[in-house]
Amino acid sequence: MLIERRTKPKGRLIKRPAIVSVVLLIVLYAFHENILNYMAGQLVYKDDIKPCDAIVVLTGDGTGERLMAAIDLFNKGYGKEIVFWGGPIYWKITIAELYLRQLQDSGVAPEYAIWSDEKLSQVSTDGEAQVNIRLLKSKGARSFILVTSHYHTARARNVYKNLARDSGMTMLVYPATDSDVKLQGWWRDRNSAKVIFIEFQKTVWYKLFQ
Repeated sequence: MLIERRTKPKGRLIKRPAIVSVVLLIVLYAFHENILNYMAGQLVYKDDIKPCDAIVVLTGDGTGERLMAAIDLFNKGYGKEIVFWGGPIYWKITIAELYLRQLQDSGVAPEYAIWSDEKLSQVSTDGEAQVNIRLLKSKGARSFILVTSHYHTARARNVYKNLARDSGMTMLVYPATDSDVKLQGWWRDRNSAKVIFIEFQKTVWYKLFQ
């Protein structure tokens, strides 16, 4: 006796993935702003700040707001010295020249600035970290506040935390405002979208290969 095997119509098999895809697209469209804002928020890290031996400010912004945030912390007594890499930025102009001028204009005496213009082993956050950690060691620092732009804090923390731990230092992270980069609605602004997207790429690269 032959038993007839019933097979499911192919049309149903095709329709199910299509329906799931449509529903997923609707959900993504409905909540895309929340999702994209959440993604940008994952780039930001902030500690509760308390006084430390030094304040390390990372280079790389075009507004001077990273250094201004460091100066504000310094003036409030959160650090005894401001540490930074001061290497070349354009032709014969160095970051140290720009930073020292900004410090002077803000009322911070040059003796409170600890810097080096040595060539980086690699032009990156990691290369800059190697120099800054050496500068901290040379001053006998046991703790420091790391200041960088808000969108850069999570990755910068990942770069510095092992170096700080291996050097017996306590590190706190402080996000500086960057008026050129918006975290909320970043995809609507061309410059913000460019910066945030590149930071996503660098974050993924660092997690996979560093």
